Amino acid sequence: MFASILLTGQIVKDILGFLAQGQLDLVDSFRLLQKLFPFIFVYALPLGLLTGILLTMGRLSAENEITAMRAAGISVFRLSCSVFVFAILGVAFGLVVNFHYGPIAKTEYRRELADIVETNPLGFIVEKTPIRDFPGYVVYVSEKEGSILRDLYVWVLDDENRAVKYMRGQWGEFKFLEEQNALELVLHEGSSEARSEENPEDFKGSNFSDLISINFEATGFMVPLDSILGKVTFQIKLKWMTYNQLRSQIQQLERDVDAATGEAKVAALTRLSSAKMAFHEKFAMGFSVLSFAILGIPMGIRSQRSETSANLFLAIGLALFYYILMMAVGWMDGLYSYRPHLLYWIPNLLYQGIGFWMLFRTDNGSRRRASLSAEKAKI
Repeated sequence: MFASILLTGQIVKDILGFLAQGQLDLVDSFRLLQKLFPFIFVYALPLGLLTGILLTMGRLSAENEITAMRAAGISVFRLSCSVFVFAILGVAFGLVVNFHYGPIAKTEYRRELADIVETNPLGFIVEKTPIRDFPGYVVYVSEKEGSILRDLYVWVLDDENRAVKYMRGQWGEFKFLEEQNALELVLHEGSSEARSEENPEDFKGSNFSDLISINFEATGFMVPLDSILGKVTFQIKLKWMTYNQLRSQIQQLERDVDAATGEAKVAALTRLSSAKMAFHEKFAMGFSVLSFAILGIPMGIRSQRSETSANLFLAIGLALFYYILMMAVGWMDGLYSYRPHLLYWIPNLLYQGIGFWMLFRTDNGSRRRASLSAEKAKI
């Protein structure tokens, strides 16, 4: 269930647009979804295991099965052994996915998306619909005939999304520039109008006289594919690295720090901190399965709920708080003096500490209740 929900979000974000524009067929869509699953799995497995624990322990507790087992001399730790086995297996599997299959799948996924744009750049164009897929531009095409665009309009936007330049062409065409990894839209037989950059929306007074209109035989603009598919920054590249790649990157950055001085050393320390954060984040996310299991067992017993919805909301709340803590640590990227890479372990230590404390309390309480029940039975 959780995998389906998370996968739906990725479909809407990345794939649905390509599918609606005809750039993807159903076969290619399913193939891309398979490459997304490793990243979905990292979040779905802890959530699914936590929900299962809360449902199982809550129902056992609500039907007094826990009390019966405790009266028979079975401790809470013993009846939880199977949960810990599943959690440890989940940690091992999660680490393998985080450090190997996930980065490889993510790299292939982004590469295939880029190939889709390269092989069919006109897929972005929908007739008589404003196209906003190109950052800084709005494109409108009245008619599309194969690779030729008829009667097209282009608005160039500033940082505040105000139109500072307007172009219209009788016809145009898209070209893929392989060396620049970019798309180029060329307009033919048209005119352009440049407006005041300070106040482009004011058509009165002196600003109106600043308008510049020219005719052209051909003109165009270039859009890097990175700006369409998501700019690949240093941090994102680190998240796509496998275990061996990350270790090599950290070792190289450590050598750069030793060799650098002044501002160069500060920049190298910042990059080293980012690499360590990516490394420890992958490890910490793998151990989240065990943390959720340790906390979920006593909470399921104490909640004594047999309802699916109540335990489901409890699981979502616990997981949401965990991921908020992880995100808060990620905001410290660049503050290398605070060793933010080590802070990724705080959520795990917090959940495991509270979980073990509640386990001991629950086990001792169960023993007292079982002994009292046995004494009453004797009387």
